Amino acid sequence: MRPPVHDTVVRSISGRPELRHVTRVQEWRIERTLDSDSLVISIVAPGGESQSFLVAQADAHDIGEVLRRRAAWAEPSER
Repeated sequence: MRPPVHDTVVRSISGRPELRHVTRVQEWRIERTLDSDSLVISIVAPGGESQSFLVAQADAHDIGEVLRRRAAWAEPSER
């Protein structure tokens, strides 16, 4: 069974609003690979479907920075 897809509007890199089809995240894991400095980010959808992504250490650091900045921008009611 495919998880439900939702439509949401995001502000794209260009600054324009764009429609995205998204699936909610039910579970996520971050694991270290045994043979490199990379990380594996695994995301599980509500229907149990999962996808894993191999992420270089530098990219993982950048993702973490963006998430930290976004958390700092969040309104107290969003936290």
